[in-house]
Amino acid sequence: MDTLDSRSLRYIDCFAQKFTTPGHVYYRISTLAGACLPFGEEGEFTIDIRTRSEKGGESQQHDVQVKREGNRFVADPPNLEIHAGDMVLWNTPDPNIAGYVVVGEGAGGKFDSSALNSEAVFTHAFGSPGEYKWVDAHRGKISGVIHVRSLDPKDKEQCQKWLATLEEGSLIVVEGDSVRPKKMEILTGQTVFWAIQKASGISITDSRLVTGKN
Repeated sequence: MDTLDSRSLRYIDCFAQKFTTPGHVYYRISTLAGACLPFGEEGEFTIDIRTRSEKGGESQQHDVQVKREGNRFVADPPNLEIHAGDMVLWNTPDPNIAGYVVVGEGAGGKFDSSALNSEAVFTHAFGSPGEYKWVDAHRGKISGVIHVRSLDPKDKEQCQKWLATLEEGSLIVVEGDSVRPKKMEILTGQTVFWAIQKASGISITDSRLVTGKN
């Protein structure tokens, strides 16, 4: 079965954060242990958030690829200019990269892929069938179940449904202690999106990885 854990991102995961406050943000990409280190102005990646000139203008998504250079993680591009209300999404195309977190601070406060706050998104593509019970590893009350079914390649109707779900994904909304829906059934290969509307430092973690929450 897959390993599901927003505290340790891999190439089948994405993390996104919405930025609503104009100003300057700097962040790092590191291992979970590195997330605890204090920030310094130099050597960090940056996001400049500008006031949107047109009221009601459409928000945009800006993609950042996580790569390795020697022993360190790097962001491509390393510096972004966005508008307030835009979303920045991080992921890696490299299957050999595993166990990274994105941590930043600046205009609007702090953000952390290992402890998801409001207006964040975590996604995971499920490659293996099975039942996945997920919880908040930071002792929150939220939880849910994802049932992943195998695809029958001989069933044309099921294959068409599978192709449609790959494009659309499936959405779970987290708001405080509320999870909608708490149970979901998908097909192998489909991506699930957790939209964190209101929370304070949660994770989406396979219960098997959390002591006492099997």
